[in-house]
Amino acid sequence: MKDLGASIFPWNSIVGPPNLAADIKARRELRRAVAEWKPEIVHLNSSKAGALGVGILSPPNGVTVFTCHHLPFGPGRRWRNRIIARPVDQFLLPRMDGIISVGIRDMPLLQRIAPEVPLSHIPNAVPTPDPPVSTGAVRPRAIWVARMAHPKDPLLACRAWERVIEHLPDAHLTLCGEGPLEGRVRKWLTASQIGSSIDYPGFVPDLRPLQAQASIFLLASKVEGGLTMATLEAMAQGLVPVVTDAGDSVFLRDNECGVFVSEYSPKGIANAIRDLIADPDRYYRLRNNALEYTRRERVPNDLVEETLDFYRRVLEMSGVKRCRA
Repeated sequence: MKDLGASIFPWNSIVGPPNLAADIKARRELRRAVAEWKPEIVHLNSSKAGALGVGILSPPNGVTVFTCHHLPFGPGRRWRNRIIARPVDQFLLPRMDGIISVGIRDMPLLQRIAPEVPLSHIPNAVPTPDPPVSTGAVRPRAIWVARMAHPKDPLLACRAWERVIEHLPDAHLTLCGEGPLEGRVRKWLTASQIGSSIDYPGFVPDLRPLQAQASIFLLASKVEGGLTMATLEAMAQGLVPVVTDAGDSVFLRDNECGVFVSEYSPKGIANAIRDLIADPDRYYRLRNNALEYTRRERVPNDLVEETLDFYRRVLEMSGVKRCRA
């Protein structure tokens, strides 16, 4: 980022869990950075950042834009999120000057919570500087790339794989990621009779060698916002995603670039994987469509232009006079 001319202000004091002392310190730290750099736009990219950054920059001095990756309450979320996060967001979101949603599912609720705030759906996109690595024949190998934390459900993926190998004994799953659920996953693998069919290397700096060996990207999650970056990265490498009904996973089905699993169960996931492996023509069609989408239909320049257009609209609506390009 520095090589591209960006100024970096490390936000060292921000923490995830609620912590009054740390949160006060983090808000002061962000306020100092804004006062020092004097931007026209503060763009907040997490629920915690949104809570700490709201109101630090407001018209006529500038605007605050918040990206909703997914609302922290509703179906699939923990009960404490539903109790605490909803009133917090009902207070915060109407005080933003603009809201971006990466997924289409949250749009109606965002419109109800903050009806006066400009809102735009801007899906994720990923860079694709190199050719795809998974281009060979379909094979019963899958890779999971996700943080090992709720709402992701790696244990459901493992239980589904037990059923997969009942019909495909040579099938193999690789789990990549770290997080609070890591211990439970490793314990399950140690006790399982199919441990040799699942690898768990943890954090993997370069996924391409593992992606090259796989044909399927597997994600089991209770809720997501839009298509995850890991899903898009896998699609761009030539893997076909098999994803539970979370975020915009229905997009995969409707655009024939992945598999949408409506039954949230080991059986539902396993059947989807076995059916896909058994139908190579369908697999190749989905793979070609996934590559087309991530490499030509939805590229980072699209995301950048849509974001810049939204910035301009929010600044104009807020009456902020821009002094920078």
